[in-house]
Amino acid sequence: MDDTISIRWTAPEEKHLFQYSYSIMESILTCPVYGLIRYYKRKYYPTKRQLPLEAGSAMHDVFAATRLWQLYRKQNLPEHFMFHGKRLFNTKDAPTRFENCWKVIKGSPRDELLSFCYKILNSTDYYDDPEDRVRTIANMEETTTRYVDEMLDRMDANPIWVSDVADPTAPVGIEIPFDIMVTWRGKSLRYIGTIDGIVCQAKFPGTAMLDENKTASRLDEAFRESFEVKQQPNAYILVAKMLSGLEVTKARILGVKLKQTRSAEDFLPFIVERHEHDFRSWAKSLFFCNDIVERFGDDPVDAPKFTHSCNRYFRACSFVSLCAAEPEDARDIYENSMIEAPLTPSQQAVNDLGPPGEGR
Repeated sequence: MDDTISIRWTAPEEKHLFQYSYSIMESILTCPVYGLIRYYKRKYYPTKRQLPLEAGSAMHDVFAATRLWQLYRKQNLPEHFMFHGKRLFNTKDAPTRFENCWKVIKGSPRDELLSFCYKILNSTDYYDDPEDRVRTIANMEETTTRYVDEMLDRMDANPIWVSDVADPTAPVGIEIPFDIMVTWRGKSLRYIGTIDGIVCQAKFPGTAMLDENKTASRLDEAFRESFEVKQQPNAYILVAKMLSGLEVTKARILGVKLKQTRSAEDFLPFIVERHEHDFRSWAKSLFFCNDIVERFGDDPVDAPKFTHSCNRYFRACSFVSLCAAEPEDARDIYENSMIEAPLTPSQQAVNDLGPPGEGR
């Protein structure tokens, strides 16, 4: 049997297939019961706010705004800046969010970028929770300042990848949703995601790097070492290479704390490199995850419970009551006490993509 692993863009007739992603795959492999119910069947019951996810999403808007500004002021592409700013930030509910955040901004390059990022941050849906003193708008503004100061020094060496400088509507390396098919041993699975950034390497023409932003409450050697084996960069590097047509083997991880301590530990950038065996490891994990879906997807309540993950984000998993119940009661909870879960950000972004080759 052919053991080659290949990827290609998802065709229109394949859009009905289940969408795997890094977060969905990781969730199912962490605990089949939770992952299958929450992401395969898309059912949950609302609990307290998922503040780590909400705060991370708001900060990712800041990271995207920083790259947009680089595209304009460092790479002299104002029309690309405007087109992709509207693509990223304007919605049906906020049709002029981007223009409102950009207008009447003046000052030095640093002041201009900071002002733009602050406005983007404060135009998100995020709001403070009185029970959380870390993930506050004030702390996130301090984090924004640190991030901007660090990135300003790196922009000249790492310009944003631009597919066509003459066409503002062409893809650029900022918040790129993707939708691919992964084929191995005669079987194909659909995989989606959103790339934070693709940057070129000024010293090495013809090469590029994946950019991945991460927010964390702690940045240390354990955080760094975890990315030596994390699966997310593996697939994203492959897609970055397919998108850009450049040689891509590395990912630049940009870790930043949500509560600054005004020390060197508040910002942690580092490079990880991936090779063929890493890509195969990711693909095998994906197909192993699909084995779990095929075996237990129709009856997720009966799936294995991996209890090492019952403490999520330092609080009990919201599914503990279901998992602890008698089988008949657990199915009643699943069938009658849960509601439809919202799409993930990547699912929503991919649903907005055009035909293969467009919007990527």
